[in-house]
Amino acid sequence: MAERSLRLLVASVLGAFALASFAPPASAQTSTFYTPPKLIKQGTATSPIAGTGAVTVQVFVKKDGSIGTVKIEKSTNHADDTAATEIAKTSTYKAGLRDGKAIDAFYTMSLRFSGSSVVNDTGTSSNQLIAANALIRANKFSDAKTQLEQYLTAHPGDKDAEALLGVADGYLSDNAGATAAFDAAGTIPDRFKSVAAKAYADAAVDALKAKNNDQAIALAGKALALQENVNTLYIRGTAYANAQQYAPAIADLERAKAQATAGHADVATLNAIDSSLATADLLGGQPDKGLALAQDLKRRDPSYTRIDDALAAYYNRQAIDAMKAGNRTLAVTDLENAAKAVPTRAVVLYVQAANVLSQGDKPDWKAVKAEADKALAVDPNDARANYVAGIALANEGDGKNAIVYLQKAKAAAGSDAELNTNIDAALKKLQPKQ
Repeated sequence: MAERSLRLLVASVLGAFALASFAPPASAQTSTFYTPPKLIKQGTATSPIAGTGAVTVQVFVKKDGSIGTVKIEKSTNHADDTAATEIAKTSTYKAGLRDGKAIDAFYTMSLRFSGSSVVNDTGTSSNQLIAANALIRANKFSDAKTQLEQYLTAHPGDKDAEALLGVADGYLSDNAGATAAFDAAGTIPDRFKSVAAKAYADAAVDALKAKNNDQAIALAGKALALQENVNTLYIRGTAYANAQQYAPAIADLERAKAQATAGHADVATLNAIDSSLATADLLGGQPDKGLALAQDLKRRDPSYTRIDDALAAYYNRQAIDAMKAGNRTLAVTDLENAAKAVPTRAVVLYVQAANVLSQGDKPDWKAVKAEADKALAVDPNDARANYVAGIALANEGDGKNAIVYLQKAKAAAGSDAELNTNIDAALKKLQPKQ
């Protein structure tokens, strides 16, 4: 007969869903970002320049690159407005992009006039920075970066150069470099805000992937200060949720949902936001709201399973609370109901229930086996379900059949080191006695 101590080998899986995992935002969520129009070649003016001043011009660049309306946004010397408007109208532009497709969008041109000359829209009179800006316009970002880094070595702290370096790094997808440069630039010019916002948001995603939630929150906050959109709200909401700061997570995710709904976002975007929001509600003390939202999501898209871990986590936490209160029967009931409510996670939830029944001085091993069988009915090859079934049979004295289940568990255990160790220990106890 198998040794009764085998029951101690049952792997403790209760609590495996205690905290849901928030995945970093999927690429589908970046649809609210766009690449702004670019100035290819600055135009000229036939009208005379009437002294020193700064003029900001808003240019509507159509998706075919042609120019629509041109208007003066602000000016410190209105006598230069005519020349500024002519420069804007005679310039050439590359259209902005959204999801890789050309779109109509605005370009902000900032011009500074000095005496009878106009300063390039880099905001500087430095020929080196003007040249670097020209390289950026020509999509020669690496060359621009090299030139700007050399310039900054000789002119440390030049904010115009730092801003341009941020743009070059942004287009090179060097998020860390871009955010460092934009931080050094201080106030970011209007024409660079879209690029900077995307760099900060992308850097926040990098921080999320590295599980640095505090850094992700800070970076996303900088992005939002420059350009509020669905994607960045979703990123920061995700970071807050991962940090278990559920109140601000819910606030950001609700704003993201409102904007996505108003903007007729695609189903993938809405599903991702609702999944994260429902999870934050469930784990943040608003279970009724979270469950209702999760059910709405499942009705809208029954194939969407990312929410299932959050639902399983919620039900599993109910079982944990029941166990802490000493109510094993309620814990098992919670887990069985969860398995029915979240069929994609039924196997692990039934195994959880079996594990609950294995606790205490005198477990009912037939009941443990019955719960394991429910899991095996869903997935006959599940390693942990086979392991628990084998342990239950061993403690019932059926070592021969216990070995069959344990060997099947071993074949399916893969790289699970803890489970492999437990299976090997159980087989070592059983096999010499056959």
